[in-house]
Amino acid sequence: MEKIRLSGRNIYTDKKGRVIFYDMLTKKGYLIDKKSENSAVFFKNRFVVILFAAILFGATFLSVIQAVIVWAVMMVLAEFAFRRVFLKKLEPVTDVDFERRVSALQYIIENKEKSRVIVLIILYFLFAVLVVLNAYTEGYSVKLWVFSGCLSVVGIYFGVLHVIALIKMNGKDKK
Repeated sequence: MEKIRLSGRNIYTDKKGRVIFYDMLTKKGYLIDKKSENSAVFFKNRFVVILFAAILFGATFLSVIQAVIVWAVMMVLAEFAFRRVFLKKLEPVTDVDFERRVSALQYIIENKEKSRVIVLIILYFLFAVLVVLNAYTEGYSVKLWVFSGCLSVVGIYFGVLHVIALIKMNGKDKK
């Protein structure tokens, strides 16, 4: 059996073994072939990438209002590129027979090496601690404390997800 190549909320593997992106807005499926996988990963994570870019801009050389404007413009451009460029390159699929959606946990278990999972566990938990520590040392306002707390919760979530994956990977090895 071929390894799972992509996972996500709108990404399915049908009964024919094809990887399909299902667009909830247009209610259409699109075949993601091997050559489109890297672009699919980027576009799947576009909101997070843009959010971090806006935070970086806001923390370095833009005011908060300018960073929000840059974020909004980048979101529109990314969505435009996703819909008008990326999806147009994919083959529409009309005979989608959804067999399963690959969960993030399943993707980690089947595609990542144990050593990489261990490193990611450490990094996610470190991120969760450091983002709150940074808020404390920088004397952030309540809004930024809340934002830092939310980022910390995300780090903890992904750290725990990888811990569960590691436990399941170890359980698989013992069988």
